Amino acid sequence: MSEGKLNTELDDAGILTLTLDNPAVKNAFDTPMQLRLLGELEEAARNPGVHVVVLTGAGPAFCAGADVRSMGQADPADLIAQQWSDQPVWNDHEARTDRLRRLMGASLLLHTIGKPTIAMVRGPAAGAGFALALACDFRMISETAVFVSAFARIGMSGDYGGSYFLTKLVGPSVAKEIYMLGDRIDAERAMALGIANRLLSDDKLESETRLFARRLALGPPIALRYIKENINAAQESTIERTFELEARNMIRCRLTEDSREAMAAFRDKREPCFKGI
Repeated sequence: MSEGKLNTELDDAGILTLTLDNPAVKNAFDTPMQLRLLGELEEAARNPGVHVVVLTGAGPAFCAGADVRSMGQADPADLIAQQWSDQPVWNDHEARTDRLRRLMGASLLLHTIGKPTIAMVRGPAAGAGFALALACDFRMISETAVFVSAFARIGMSGDYGGSYFLTKLVGPSVAKEIYMLGDRIDAERAMALGIANRLLSDDKLESETRLFARRLALGPPIALRYIKENINAAQESTIERTFELEARNMIRCRLTEDSREAMAAFRDKREPCFKGI
């Protein structure tokens, strides 16, 4: 399916691939494209048939971030925005902050959705594109991958949660260097910094990412959801609260049909068949 410069494909294993498709500008996105991504992620969060989400870009680039030519413009499909686009209130600080915060929900969903999310990156991932990749649980990158914050180059501080996710991965000092200097991070340095999970040859990026995603897709969906919740919480919460969450989630999983199936499969020396119940 293709609409709003975003292609979607859900395969029989439950792997949903979202492809940013605007290669003429290295998959930079305008407002309609951002809203479409947000909507697809909201739908994926509710769809029990989606087990894994893969985010990638069409052609030789992942995403060059927001299309600067469309910054500040009203979404043509948003009747309320069109109504106010020529009024001073449209450029009010609070209104513009609210609009951007809504669009940034795509990064938040990639991080919090109860399903594994994977960024498959070849070529540049810049600005908000860098942030979207960082928001995913895993980053599978090709040898052509290049990460750059880019914000300081256009006199901006950054959005889409990039400063949050990068700080968690590399620490505050390195994150400040990457954001303030805007230097390009090639694939090897991304691996060394812990930004990426796998460095693959460009011709094997898609096949290896698909194998990785399929392993996750065939796993126990409820358990994977709570593993993700536990690890996300461990970055923010106290040890006591994390222990409490682990205990609650452990018992929740223990009571599922999937857990009983896994134990039966272990006894029978066969592969389990998980149903997400």
